[in-house]
Amino acid sequence: MLDFGPPALILVAGTGAILTRPKGVGPGAGLWGALVIAVVALLYRRRFPLWVLAVALVLALALDEGRLTVLPALVALFTVAEYRERHKVFAGAILAAVALTLEPLVHGRTEAAAAVVSHLVAVGLAVAAGLYVRARADYVGGLRDRATRLERERELLARQAAGEERVRIARELHDVVAHNVSLMVVQAQALAATGDQDGEQGAALGRLANLGREALSEMHRMLGVLRLDTEGTADREPQPGVADLEQLVARTAEAGLDVKLAVEGPPRPLPSAVDLSAYRIVQEALTNVIRHAGAEHVDVVLSYAPGELRVTVTDDGTSPVALNDAAGGHGLVGMRERVALFGGSLRTGARDGVPGYRVEAALPTE
Repeated sequence: MLDFGPPALILVAGTGAILTRPKGVGPGAGLWGALVIAVVALLYRRRFPLWVLAVALVLALALDEGRLTVLPALVALFTVAEYRERHKVFAGAILAAVALTLEPLVHGRTEAAAAVVSHLVAVGLAVAAGLYVRARADYVGGLRDRATRLERERELLARQAAGEERVRIARELHDVVAHNVSLMVVQAQALAATGDQDGEQGAALGRLANLGREALSEMHRMLGVLRLDTEGTADREPQPGVADLEQLVARTAEAGLDVKLAVEGPPRPLPSAVDLSAYRIVQEALTNVIRHAGAEHVDVVLSYAPGELRVTVTDDGTSPVALNDAAGGHGLVGMRERVALFGGSLRTGARDGVPGYRVEAALPTE
């Protein structure tokens, strides 16, 4: 209805204008042709707004039929104001005002000042209505984006809460159950060593110790599944962020790499999830460089741009870091998942013209 409504209305109004012309003046094939051209052009006004406006203004100047040509020009101008850049909107408004003002003079007619003012007011109203509809659409789109981002953030917080609970369960199992089972194994071995080595009691204690060791081994395997990472970070320990990148770079430099950290733009507080993700992306990229790139120099750049944080890691290695994924690792996949949670973007690949690899992630911060 939004696409066909205005052209249908203009078709009806134009037909009425042609049929109600003064008696003795035929409708003329030219007017019908112009009406068809205007209606067909308006069907494509959203795809080619400037071209449709140009067609409508040409028809307005070519025909001495204001009722037939003014309305298509105003609808086209409204569409330009709704979809095109501001400078093009104002340029179109000026052209429309000039064309509609000169149209009577081109055909040798003179109009009263009130008629000229009414045309200018109509042009202004068309532009204002288009800009209002555009601003309203931008506002609604912003609300939708914000709702989507909040949903992603809630999902991330839920995952973090589940991860923290898994860490807590793993720690309880380690601190309580594993400790007690270890004591049972030690006591069973002590009793077996001090008792009758050849009796049934010694054999039973030996089997009990073996079962305890098997239980400990299985429990340690399950603890590795439950923990969020291999470092066993404490669930109450603050999560790292971009403020900890200097320490990360220093530790990486101890492995023999020349690592440099640069910050572009004034630093500002970041959402906690973005702060952590930026740190993890740099950490994973540096790990990949150490394991796979064979590089000597690495540059880490944090760029604070309006509405986003851009993280770039480049190296001068000769082996592609992508071998990490080819070998069954999950480094780049994990980066993509972290970036996708915020609706950001990730670009990876070989550097242009020089040896090395480049990882560039853009994380929205608003």
